[in-house]
Amino acid sequence: MLTTAQLNFDILSALGQQGRNSKVYLVHDRQLDAQIVAKQILKTKFKSPTEFFEEAKKLYDSEHQHVVQIKYACEDANHIYLAMPYYKNGSLKNLIDPKFLTVRKIIRYATQFLSGLHNIHVKKLIHFDIKPDNILISDSDEALVSDFGLSSSMNSLGFSGVAAVYPKQIPPEYFTQSHHSMLYDIFDCGLTLYRMCNGNKQYNQQGSLYTTQADYIHAIQSGKFPDRTSYLPHIPKSLRKVINKSIEVDQSKRHQTVLEMMNDLAGINDLLDWQYSENLGTSQWELDLDDKIFSVTLTSSGSLFDINTNKTMKNSGNTTKVHALCKTGLVLKDVEKTVSQFLLAAT
Repeated sequence: MLTTAQLNFDILSALGQQGRNSKVYLVHDRQLDAQIVAKQILKTKFKSPTEFFEEAKKLYDSEHQHVVQIKYACEDANHIYLAMPYYKNGSLKNLIDPKFLTVRKIIRYATQFLSGLHNIHVKKLIHFDIKPDNILISDSDEALVSDFGLSSSMNSLGFSGVAAVYPKQIPPEYFTQSHHSMLYDIFDCGLTLYRMCNGNKQYNQQGSLYTTQADYIHAIQSGKFPDRTSYLPHIPKSLRKVINKSIEVDQSKRHQTVLEMMNDLAGINDLLDWQYSENLGTSQWELDLDDKIFSVTLTSSGSLFDINTNKTMKNSGNTTKVHALCKTGLVLKDVEKTVSQFLLAAT
């Protein structure tokens, strides 16, 4: 017996997670008397009514502590609605737009959303849209995979077609293959980690250098975008190696599974807690230890750079310059290597 039930919610505000075919709102669910998130999708965006609740089914089937939970799905005359929890912290993109994450946080968040993605792959799904916007941060500060709008089931050989592509994150094989494996997701995970390490501003600036579509595609296919040699000095070589392996143009050289990528991340133990910031052309790294705070400051004067390192004792508040870790008149090509050496030496 089919029963048609009615659900009511009030739209409170639009959230900044709108997609090509959907809008996302913060709503008040009258039945639950709670604030939740509702993803609204026009029915005209589907080829057939049988597809209306495909994304909802995939979310439900992929239940995991690091996959966004679906509360329910419903419809009205014109739209499909997916109801999910509201997380006040927003997405990973919200975190990395205004500030830089420590290496420890990068690894922790990455391990969490990779765990969720591994569960998705075990369920024989390819997500096809891993990016900072689609990694939500829960109220308990954990990373969750969201948005299954492009996800697709693997065939018997582990491949599936992708319906659309996110222009800022395109695996090179997208331009030469019609069907893709979970290596597509692994590439997108690597790009997400790259953006977590260096910030969206730097990533977007790199992309803007390619003014034609042909140049941009060539840069992706040749491995020039993003620049695999360009990382902030506090990003350890071990993390760079993991990221660069995951975004290899040659698919056979990538991590072959998410678990392999997670295992490589687990072995990183250098430069975990330096907090990086930028302000008016000055770069600064701070490390908060038990009884003292180290700070390394990089300033420029024309084409030359100076590095100053200070140590502040917490009890007394006294600050002294660590002269052994100061240097003046550096040229640009020597800056990253020198800063990296100073950061390691200070710890």
